[in-house]
Amino acid sequence: MKFLWLFASVLLGVVGQLLMKWGLVEPKPLWTEGPSFARSLSSWPVLAGLTAYACSSLFWLLALKQMPISVAYPMVSLGYVGVALAGYYLFREPLSAVHWLGIGVIMLGVVIVARA
Repeated sequence: MKFLWLFASVLLGVVGQLLMKWGLVEPKPLWTEGPSFARSLSSWPVLAGLTAYACSSLFWLLALKQMPISVAYPMVSLGYVGVALAGYYLFREPLSAVHWLGIGVIMLGVVIVARA
């Protein structure tokens, strides 16, 4: 069960980041008056992303209660991989050879920590 909480935390963190990016790239403000920063924050994808991030934190707490932080925290780096890959596919952001190498190193590190 502890890895389910951890996976849910990482997944919701990735979803939150992607929603916030989408809401800032293609604003869908709930109101059109006021400073641009306030309008950006009122974009429903940004608000949904912040909500997903808050839920991610709750699942993180559940995971931390059941597993050592020395194991749990390195697993959070899977979020970096998820965001990088989703950014590539959803937002057409480039991934260089160095990015791919970094993703491979992160994945290798996660496997090593998971087996420890």
